Amino acid sequence: MTETRPVEDAATRARALDPQQSFITQAPAGSGKTGLLTQRFLRLLAGVNNPEEIIAITFTRKAAGEMQARILEALEAGGSDQPPPAAHERLTWDCARAALARDRELGWSLRANPARLRVQTIDSLCAALARQMPLLSRFGAVPQTVEDARPLYIEAARRTIAELETGEAWSAAVAHLVRHLDNRLEYLQALIATMLARREQWLRHVADRSHPSIARENLEATLARVVEEALADLRARLPAAWRDSLLPLARYAAANLPDAAPIAACAGLRDWPAASVDCRHQWQGLAELLLTREGSWRKRYTREEGFPAQGEAVDAEQKALFKDMKARMLEWLALVREEEDLREALAGLAALPPHQYRDEEWEILQALFDLLPLSVAQLNLVFQERGQVDFTAMARAAIEALGTDESPTDLALALDYRVHHLLVDEFQDTSLTQYALLERLTAGWQPGDGRTLFLVGDPMQSIYRFREAEVGLFLKARHQGIGQVPLEFLQLTVNFRSQAGVVDWVNQAFPHILPQRDQVADGAVSYAASTAHHAVLSGAAVTLHPFLDKDAVLEARQVLELIEQARVEQPQGSIAVLVRGRRHLVEIVAALRTRGLPFRALEIEPLGHRPVIQDLLALTRALEHPADRIAWLAVLRAPWCGLALADLYALAGHDLDTPLPLLLARQAQQPRLSADAQARLQRFWPVLATALTERQRVALRGAVEGVWLSLGGPACLEDATDLEDAEVYFRLLEELEEHGHAPDLALLEERVARLPRATAACCNGYGRWWRETSRRPWRGAAPSRLMRRAARPHPGHRPASGACPWPGRAPRHRPAWSWPWRRVHPSRKKRWSSPGPERRRATWVRWCIVSCSTLSAHWKMPLTPPCRRATATWVASGCAAWACPANTWKRPWIKSRRPWARCWAMHAGAGSSIPPTGKHVMNMP
Repeated sequence: MTETRPVEDAATRARALDPQQSFITQAPAGSGKTGLLTQRFLRLLAGVNNPEEIIAITFTRKAAGEMQARILEALEAGGSDQPPPAAHERLTWDCARAALARDRELGWSLRANPARLRVQTIDSLCAALARQMPLLSRFGAVPQTVEDARPLYIEAARRTIAELETGEAWSAAVAHLVRHLDNRLEYLQALIATMLARREQWLRHVADRSHPSIARENLEATLARVVEEALADLRARLPAAWRDSLLPLARYAAANLPDAAPIAACAGLRDWPAASVDCRHQWQGLAELLLTREGSWRKRYTREEGFPAQGEAVDAEQKALFKDMKARMLEWLALVREEEDLREALAGLAALPPHQYRDEEWEILQALFDLLPLSVAQLNLVFQERGQVDFTAMARAAIEALGTDESPTDLALALDYRVHHLLVDEFQDTSLTQYALLERLTAGWQPGDGRTLFLVGDPMQSIYRFREAEVGLFLKARHQGIGQVPLEFLQLTVNFRSQAGVVDWVNQAFPHILPQRDQVADGAVSYAASTAHHAVLSGAAVTLHPFLDKDAVLEARQVLELIEQARVEQPQGSIAVLVRGRRHLVEIVAALRTRGLPFRALEIEPLGHRPVIQDLLALTRALEHPADRIAWLAVLRAPWCGLALADLYALAGHDLDTPLPLLLARQAQQPRLSADAQARLQRFWPVLATALTERQRVALRGAVEGVWLSLGGPACLEDATDLEDAEVYFRLLEELEEHGHAPDLALLEERVARLPRATAACCNGYGRWWRETSRRPWRGAAPSRLMRRAARPHPGHRPASGACPWPGRAPRHRPAWSWPWRRVHPSRKKRWSSPGPERRRATWVRWCIVSCSTLSAHWKMPLTPPCRRATATWVASGCAAWACPANTWKRPWIKSRRPWARCWAMHAGAGSSIPPTGKHVMNMP
């Protein structure tokens, strides 16, 4: 793929570098839009007085970093007197040379001061504007912008519903909505939270209760206009030549049906119905005649569609009529079956909204108009309390800081003087609020005044609808400009990324996938064809392997064969498997694991489906609510306790009123329990009892994590990645409890359900993972609160067949993990090497490192280097072997061994021995 061919759209790319004109450029995939932005930025640098006059805005931090790196690389390359051979690189080199000449002339020293290049995300720009005018933006200190603000929306919705019993003016509105939803408060809470996430679409209308846009007549007029526009589009797709052939068939079908049937509205039709809401029922009758309920063309007709069977005829003449009319109907459908645009327009009639409100519907809207501003006010209070905001709030704060067109603020006037050029990347992902911000930033700009706006994007690649991005804004800006700035439309067509075979296949396939025409209101974008810059390669460019029967196992097998074939052809290459949804990867991931192929899956498997997370969630609920019977039964059934179903019934089946913790406290007086269950509970209950007693003194993460470690949770995991999953859950507990209050368990479950699992599978098993993580782990370890490391299986220590090394259910994964033998104290090696219960007990172990941050957080005192290197070896039976320098205990600032006891009690649970003063290895029981 050498670059010897001329670029077909070179003239368009050269036009885009005109520093005096404003453009909106559609750049499809692989068209080099980042390079074009870099060239224009460099061209603008050659004509400004200060580099800060140019602002390049991107959508992500990664894109901003890439663009700034490209600019700096171009400036470095421009310092050379040798031009590059490639044409596009030479153009970039020329632009960089001109920018460096301006740099030397005005003394900018851009290569030494790259921070003067203003390349930033639109969110960081909003934060910067809000920070400069904290009073007008209605922020004090600029809060943190969170990616997932749904917990804030839910809290605001909960507070809004709580206004039901306050007796305020809006209480009646809340009551009306509650009655409408049959007292389903959780459903109303979810609806309000969803509306808050999209408030930029409606807040400007409902903020003023008297705003004309929410008057009933105006809303109904808007609905009628939407319906009539759709009907007019449908009418334009029906040629006049079809009228004489279809309408007689429609009148015939209507005559054979009762008046209540939709097709009966076609009776008496002599021409296409008008594009009016008064004729809507007639259009719906035609759609019912031609399409099935699924929106596809009909393949047969029966009496239900107005075409009786021949057997229902009373004479030969009627029989011939039935046969002839049905044949003519099927013949007409055969002629239009390829008219996909017509079919989509007819099917779209079912999705059109009613053009009038019923009285009860209007009462609900009135209640919403009263309630939604209140929910926004509650959301602002939640923002202030939490010190967090969403992207919409930050963008609106920036708009507030700029003032209005009639009354701009000092900041707006200063920006109008300082900023002369705006470059916006990925403009197709711009939201309504961000679009309004661009309008405010360019307010007062006039054509020919030396200030320019350059927008780049590809509406076919709009993927941020979940961030309220509106691709229709790209189409609107293309036709109307932004504010007072007219934009010249440019379209890049050359694809530098793919060979001609791939580009040609895409050009043939995607016109049938995307809409045929652009529609601003619906955000519909038609396909724009590309031209390949690289010649076609040998072999098939795209190969399809269709699975029409939706056989997931067979599909996974085919994917596995393709992966293995690719690994043979390119052993050093990497392979990506793209799917539409996570559920499509279930069988593929299973096949990869079965074959032992290395892979990494990011944000694929929901974390809440993992057994370790389900067990930890049950443990969290049990510690937070001792009366949660289901949670306690799940904890008792978990692998770290493993009571049999018969023992669970014996314990709790005869007393449904007493909380399970009280029953467990009296388990010694439970003769119905088996000996195995009593042995398990003797180990299980003291740990839980201590955790319940100390619950209010310990953070929720510390309580859950400590119990989990004490009961042998890490030894029950299936693979090494489950440790990472558990750490993700513990971090989530810490995050939700960061304000000093116990987290809402419903919110916790929701967050867990939406947490993706970062999965890494290694083809050579866990030994490699151990070798990578066990080398001097206390050196340079990450400052997490509790870092766990799993030891590799020791060849000389395997559990006896069928033996369980601790009083609990057998773990889910074998062979067992053993601890590093070199860390066992010499005085214990002989004893542990002998057969018996001690050996089996010492087989299942986990050793963990209590980091410096953990010790200082619990002890509230400085630590010396020897203490930072102290390591604790944790044994699944609940015992511990401490290894630390002997002189550590003799430090003058350590008055007793209580700090060690406190730390061990938190992370290993009650009942564990404490190392005696002056000894660095404790006695194992």
